[in-house]
Formats: sequence, structure tokens, C-alpha cells
Amino acid sequence: MRNKGLSRKTVLAKLGKIQRQDLKYEDGKILCSMCTTPHPAARSAHQLFLSSNLGDAGLFPGSLRLEKEVINNLSALLNGKDSVGFLVSGGTEANLLALWAARNRANVSKPEVILPESAHFSFTKICDLLRLKAVYASLDSSYRVDPSSVEKSINKNTVALVGTAGTAEIGVIDPIDKLSEIASDHRVHLHVDAAFGGLIIPFLKEIDCNTADFDFRLEGVKSVTVDPHKMGMTTIPAGGILFRDDSYLDCVKTETPYLTEEFQYTFVGTRTGASAAATYAVFESLGREGFRNTIARCMKLTKLLSSSLEALSFKLVSQPTLNIVAFRSLNSKLLSEKLRERGWLVSYVPRLDCIRIVVMPHLRRRHLAAFLKDLSEIAEPKIE
Repeated sequence: MRNKGLSRKTVLAKLGKIQRQDLKYEDGKILCSMCTTPHPAARSAHQLFLSSNLGDAGLFPGSLRLEKEVINNLSALLNGKDSVGFLVSGGTEANLLALWAARNRANVSKPEVILPESAHFSFTKICDLLRLKAVYASLDSSYRVDPSSVEKSINKNTVALVGTAGTAEIGVIDPIDKLSEIASDHRVHLHVDAAFGGLIIPFLKEIDCNTADFDFRLEGVKSVTVDPHKMGMTTIPAGGILFRDDSYLDCVKTETPYLTEEFQYTFVGTRTGASAAATYAVFESLGREGFRNTIARCMKLTKLLSSSLEALSFKLVSQPTLNIVAFRSLNSKLLSEKLRERGWLVSYVPRLDCIRIVVMPHLRRRHLAAFLKDLSEIAEPKIE
């Protein structure tokens, strides 16, 4: 730390120079992120609530009201009649809270959780923190978890099953309905990681896309992760965790003797109310119609990209279910590196040996056209 402070103008000038090192979503070169440019309403709302702390909510009743409004909106969207929840730091904390509740509720000495092989990497950290044994169920030919593999893995130590509604790698949706039946039959907690898909799938149903139920309509589903800072287009951080009812909160509550409320139910103590305000602002500004139109546009671009890739003789890993496209070439890793050299930020997924593109709201048709032009110029012989 310097001895004497600088003027505000000087500090902001330095920050502006440093910020120019960061990539910008609006440039259309970021093709690998599940986050996007925040909605203008989110930016303004976030600024208004910068000093708000939901970790001491009694001091900020307005911010607490906004969080409850957001949770009510998410609950309605995911058919949670009596569901409760919180805005948290992101999908990792949301998944942590879900498995923490499941572990404590089951109260077994050697707890295990059954995960798809395609589960998000956050579960590796979570299992280590919670001392849960991770048992991995195999995938079928469509890269969805195999329900029979899940059921065969259940034993007396199983405290939870996890299904994914929109895998981070290629966007497939596990057969949550089958997992729900299994969970109900064995009286095991089913957690659905819908961090990405939770604010997409409900609107796909409204634009006549054939998607199966994945939420609280299914009796076996006890908790759902859904992140507004992904397809919710709000500011970071804004993860979300929903439980079927408030009985699950007793499993994760912590006394807070010197604060304005008696208990906390999240892992992170200090939580910004700005995230609640920003998310509320997006929901109010867009409504269901606005979200539906945004999802429809992303899916239209997704179909355009996938069909263009096939026309160039690339092999799709699977037909896109959500707005994620994964494809292969003879040397996918080398191709991803060449694309990055041209400024295109794509993901390479080693487990599937494929290139991954997420078609987020900041992308436009002109961005994909430029990408496809560069791709056609540098592509090596295609995979059969």
C-alpha cells in the first residue's frame, strides 16, 4: 500500500487502463463462458445496493424483501409450491448447501453421494469439504447419466443422488424423471444441478421445444441449483439454491448470536444485497416474455451454428439440447489452439475430445459468421 493516496481521477484512470486488458463479451469473441453481459437494469440496480449486506439482513429489510421476491420468482418458475431458498455466491455454494443438507438429514456414519460422470467439477471440491464419498454412475450413448447405473450404486450409506439439467460440458439434460423415481423408491435426496439450464428449460417448454420435467414437479426432487448470473443475465455473483420446503433449512442453519437475525442458512456469511436487486431488476424488466424471446434467439443461433458446422463436415458430439454446441475434428485440441490464436475463446473438453461453444445472449449472427469464416480457413481435415 502506498503511503499517500492518489486522486480519484488518477485511480480511475489507472483502473481504466487495466480494465482494457480484460476481454469484453460485447466483442463476440468469448464463446466459452456461461456468463454474459449484464442487462442494463441489473447494472443500475447493483449500483444502488452496493452497501447492502444480506448476511445481516435485519439492517437491510428492503434488500431482504428483494431476495425473497427473486426466490419466489424462481420457485414459481421451477414449480416449487412451498420451496424456500437463497441467493448465494454461485453454483458451487448452491451445490454445497444441497449436499450439506442431504448429508446432515441422512445422518449416516460413512456418507456417499452418487454423481454422473458428467457432474460439474464443483462436486469434487464439495465432496472433499463434506467428507462425502463420491460414487460415479456411468453415462449412456447420449452422454446422459444411466439410471440403472445410479440405482445399482445405491447402498445404506447413500445420502444423495445428483442429476444435471444442462451439463456444463455439452448441455445435455439427465433423465431427472427416472432419477426422481429411483430417489423416491429408495427414500434418498435427489439434487438437481440446473445452474445453467434452470433459466432456460422452462422457457424452452414455452417455445414448443420437447423437454422433460426436471424440477419440483417431480416428487423425488428435493433441491435445485439455478444461477441467475448465467442465463439470468444479472451481475456476478448471483447463484441460487432452492429446497422443496423449509424442513431442509434446519440441516444447514448456524446461530449468529451478535447479528440482527438469529440464524444464517448459507455458507458464505456476508452476502451482497446488490445481487438480489440486480436479479430482481432483470426479472421485472424482462418478464417471462422477455426471457422467452432471449432464449428463442439463442436457440435459433445455436441451430444455425450447429447446422453450419455440419455443413463444414465437422462431427457434432450430440444434437444441441440447450444453447451449447460441441464438435470434433481430427485434432480438436490443435484446432482449439488455432482458434484462440485468432482471438476466438473456445473451450477444449479433454474428456470428450471436443470443442465447446456456449451461445450466450451477447452473441450475434455476425459474430458467428466471422467465427465460421475463420474456422473454415484454418480447419484441418474433418473427422468422419
